[in-house]
Amino acid sequence: MRVRVEIEGENGIRTVFEREGDLLNEDMRILTIRAVVRFLDEHLSSIKDVYEREMEELTIKERILKFLKYDERAPPDWFTSSDLKRIYEEVYEESVKLSTISTYLAQLHEEGVLERRGSRAQRKYRLVRSMTAEERRHNMTAETAENI
Repeated sequence: MRVRVEIEGENGIRTVFEREGDLLNEDMRILTIRAVVRFLDEHLSSIKDVYEREMEELTIKERILKFLKYDERAPPDWFTSSDLKRIYEEVYEESVKLSTISTYLAQLHEEGVLERRGSRAQRKYRLVRSMTAEERRHNMTAETAENI
């Protein structure tokens, strides 16, 4: 599949972003979306203002989810609630309690959005990627063993 974004400026100059690849692969889709957003951000000054205004209207949980899925500053792999708290506070320039971040991460895990591993003291999360049935069974078995 191919994604193509073309911007034509007032002066008639065209700027093009193009990417080819397997967009059925979830990781590739996420990387492509981030790349398109970055391209648009560089070439359309107003898109960042719209994104930031939209983010201000969201709840903390919604911000976390949108940030993890689409923002290039999001952790690319496993992260802790402390990692996300630090990044969240840098990005949104507002403090948030670690317990709030932990609660929302746990909820996103329960909703199937995030994977998690480790004991309560060393818990880590990452976005769920497309898994085979065998991988899902293995994760469920491993999580059950951790909780015992």
